[in-house]
Amino acid sequence: MEPSASEPIIQLEDNSEAAVSHIEIPEVVELNVGGSYFTTSLSTLRKYPNSMLAVMFSGRHNLLTDKDGRYFIDRDGRLFEFVLNFLRQGELPPSSESLKVYQEAQFYNIDEMCEELELFRPVAGEKLRKDFLTRVANYEDNLYMLMKNAQQTAFAHPTRICRLTVCVYKEENPSIPHNIINSEPVAGEWRPYKTQITHTCDVNVSFGPWNASMDVYDLIDCIKHDLALKGYQVDHKCIGVCDQHITGQYYCKRPIYEFRIKWW
Repeated sequence: MEPSASEPIIQLEDNSEAAVSHIEIPEVVELNVGGSYFTTSLSTLRKYPNSMLAVMFSGRHNLLTDKDGRYFIDRDGRLFEFVLNFLRQGELPPSSESLKVYQEAQFYNIDEMCEELELFRPVAGEKLRKDFLTRVANYEDNLYMLMKNAQQTAFAHPTRICRLTVCVYKEENPSIPHNIINSEPVAGEWRPYKTQITHTCDVNVSFGPWNASMDVYDLIDCIKHDLALKGYQVDHKCIGVCDQHITGQYYCKRPIYEFRIKWW
């Protein structure tokens, strides 16, 4: 299970986590979660002893309340309904909501719910995707640069569609002749394809390299997915390769793509 978001485990009235004398909490609990009201039993909130809710309602902490005396939790009330239904009867959300609910289950530290949700394709897929992206050098920085370049290009040359050149490559090694690849090495011979050679392709942004089984099109899908989350409409096509000379008869040959971003 991935670590939860770095948020306070318990919201205390005095912003401290110091234990206080035991506080009586009623068997029927009124909650205000981000403006949505819920009524549930104390035993339901304490169902999983290691969860944040069980700790909150253990009677050892002063809790925030709203003006009507309901215990207040500053989270999404719509998503909390799924959390509460799991505590009540083990009910899981529909697949379409599983990723958002998983993040809430992490926040509330309900390990049992997280384990169940990790079997859902959207949750498992997103975990695999993020694991892949940790292997791609400077992915987040390059994604940010791509968006900034898109905006700067659009304002410099106003148009409904802006076009950016993007290099996406998995390997660092330059293109090498077939006969050299298959020939036996000669003692003392320097083979460029055995040496990591770094250069900058003449494009707006470069993504890569990485060490994983996923290919170039897998990373392009990740880029387009993350851009779509921010509202970008993106098409892409391969427009050739980088022909930059490396050394001798060796050339870069990294693939170059055109990303077309629609602004409206």
